[in-house]
Amino acid sequence: MKLEKYYSHIKLYFFKMASLAVRLGRFLRRILSLGLADDRIAPLQALSVVLENGGVCIVHASRFFSRIKIRGMQRYYFEKGNYPTPENVASAVTLAVNEFRAMHAQIILVIPKSWTIVKTADFPLSVMDNLSDVVSYELDRLTPFAAARAFYDFQMISQNDHHLQLMIAAVNRDILEPYIAALKEKKISLSRMTLSTSAFGALADYVQRSGDIVFASVDHGEYEGGLIRDHRWRASFTGKLPAGDEQAQIRFAAEEINALLDGIDLDKGKIDVIIDWRLSEKSVLLLRDSIHAKVNFIGKMDLNLPFLNKGDLPEVPYPAVGGVLEHLRPGGAGINLLDCGRHRKDKPAMFLTIILLVILAVLGLFWVLSPIQVEEWKTQALDREIAARRENVRKVEIVKKDLERVEKELTDIREFKTARPLVLNLLKEITKILPKNTWLTRVRITDSIVEIEGYAASATEIVPKLESSDYFKKVEFASSTARDTRLNADRFTIKMEIEGLPGEKVKYEKKK
Repeated sequence: MKLEKYYSHIKLYFFKMASLAVRLGRFLRRILSLGLADDRIAPLQALSVVLENGGVCIVHASRFFSRIKIRGMQRYYFEKGNYPTPENVASAVTLAVNEFRAMHAQIILVIPKSWTIVKTADFPLSVMDNLSDVVSYELDRLTPFAAARAFYDFQMISQNDHHLQLMIAAVNRDILEPYIAALKEKKISLSRMTLSTSAFGALADYVQRSGDIVFASVDHGEYEGGLIRDHRWRASFTGKLPAGDEQAQIRFAAEEINALLDGIDLDKGKIDVIIDWRLSEKSVLLLRDSIHAKVNFIGKMDLNLPFLNKGDLPEVPYPAVGGVLEHLRPGGAGINLLDCGRHRKDKPAMFLTIILLVILAVLGLFWVLSPIQVEEWKTQALDREIAARRENVRKVEIVKKDLERVEKELTDIREFKTARPLVLNLLKEITKILPKNTWLTRVRITDSIVEIEGYAASATEIVPKLESSDYFKKVEFASSTARDTRLNADRFTIKMEIEGLPGEKVKYEKKK
């Protein structure tokens, strides 16, 4: 029992690791196949032109790093009750391009659903490789138009082991070529041509973000809608509401939507219905009660779009906004009748992969050569440092020699000061020793001898006093004394040696 439990845990663990590895591989593939022209990072501007009954509605939008902004909206009114002529459309687009300063914007033409024919068709799986050619060949059987006289496109609805199902949209070239020609006269070329149902479906999918959606738009007694599944347009319906009161029209529209809901193999709890229909509050409640799924009205939903300029329009033109979303949304797969079924397969961009491989190669080469190069750099750095410091060392040696010379001079001065008494000290000592009635006429001090001359009351009394001083020794008369009768004093000359000459232990050091 325990072994089975451990086995199940191990199996679950490896399953999670495998799932994580798959997700990581997909993430790395997206990163490595990222190109500068990728929809997720490339900036782009678009101008959606919707042909309406009695006018043209134009929306200008931009995309940068997958973030879409609505930059402007405008509606141009023409003859009421009719769709605008090619000349009217060309003039309106020219005015909008100048007004919005959208000279580099790509132009999307959104045509009425009533102009197109939408059909579903089954094909054997064997035609998958040549699907565009097969649709072109079979178009005159599926629609009233030959491939050469139609603008058309298709989308995959489903696929199994034996069959695949397509939804094909086609419109007569004779209707649209005058519009294209009128735009070309204004030097304006189309980048995309879609139909209003596909554009509104793109808006509903953008707003809902996830899950399956049934969408419908009602205007001027006509309705159109379809099914969005896995972010692709899978089914459609269109028609006119019966004449009569609003409640009868609501019941009729609800039956049409419920028929679509009942015909698809989905859990109705996971389906949302998004409707564009101006109704009273009472009618809104009636419609919600009549439909077998959750109903949201687009006018009351958050579009998750920044509107930089709404112009003077009283309400948002949803098909026109859907047209730019269908074109600008990264990874969006909408209808483009200009392609005529020729779907371009984008090759994975190898730009970033090549850059990363070059970087890895350079890093690998650097890793191999770096130890040798680093040692060479270290050696060169040491050589440069030695060369740079050689001059500094020479200067230090000079300063050191100067310092030693100065220290020697200071030592000599210090020794000189401590080796013999200062003259001032000697004079002070003599003044201190001599009696007050003694005065000097001459003092001579040499390196080792002090000789004094002067007068004293008794010259013999001076000698013992000088002998007792710590500064003098060998005190003696240099000449005989003489009595000056006029001054009544002895004239004397005394010579003595200075105590504490170099090589001697001086007494005054002890005194200090």
